[in-house]
Amino acid sequence: LDPRLDFKDVDQLTIFPDYRLPQLLRHFGVLKYSETLSELVDAQEELPAGGAMEFEIRACTIHCCSRLRAMLSDHYGKTLIDVHVDWALWQKGEAEKDTIKP
Repeated sequence: LDPRLDFKDVDQLTIFPDYRLPQLLRHFGVLKYSETLSELVDAQEELPAGGAMEFEIRACTIHCCSRLRAMLSDHYGKTLIDVHVDWALWQKGEAEKDTIKP
């Protein structure tokens, strides 16, 4: 392994709460948006960068994925890190991106 890629603290990273993960979590009913936020997102309106709505989506996505990671770790008896969950959900989101709401 290239020493530049041998991260000793990768387990300290959270998931990356970009567009795809909140979209997938919303699709599966893990994230529930207010009526106002749902309307904005469904209309593909851009949320103000750094605004409260964007912050809440990202923070809740991180929280949900961290809880999911803990549950999966317990269920399978293996130590998982948030990056594992991020990758699996991102792959699923990419596969379904054309069939689910924004």
